[in-house]
Amino acid sequence: MVGRGAGAFVEVGRIVKPMGVRGEVRIQAMTDVPQRFAPGAVLYVDASPHHVLRSRATPQGLVVLFQDVATRTQAEELRGKVVAVPEQEVPPLPEGSYYHYQVLGMNVYTSLGKLLGDVVEILETGSNDVYVVRRGGDETLIPALADVVVGVDVQQGRMTVDLPQGLEPPRGQRGLKQEAGAGARRRD
Repeated sequence: MVGRGAGAFVEVGRIVKPMGVRGEVRIQAMTDVPQRFAPGAVLYVDASPHHVLRSRATPQGLVVLFQDVATRTQAEELRGKVVAVPEQEVPPLPEGSYYHYQVLGMNVYTSLGKLLGDVVEILETGSNDVYVVRRGGDETLIPALADVVVGVDVQQGRMTVDLPQGLEPPRGQRGLKQEAGAGARRRD
């Protein structure tokens, strides 16, 4: 998420590099909504609107031409920038479901009120997501299951978990030392 409050934006991609000499850019999409990059869509880079003239999918990512970017030099200035949409354009999810941007950064507490740390990464395992919670140098891996994640307050940035035996951090330690897996995509 880029910013907070009424002017908040949700990251849907990142500009990887310019393509060709006519202003096209390659974008690494971070969304499950491909229509976000369709011709006519309005995307934001540094909070400035950019209208999509055309886009196409390639094995290396999306190639997009913005209306106001006509040269490779202009496209080069966008390298590495976040592509976003206003948060109010993100469709609501069913009760009990959350977007990655809403969960990342949340404080995680046990049902007894003990702080485990913050959600720093979300691993997509296929069957369910796994939240990587870090406090200091310690990590706890928490499966995103209804019987484990017993409360989420997006407004307060707080998650409450009821850890099954075996996932509970050892007494006197903040969390379990574990290797983190590959990075997860943030979805909007």
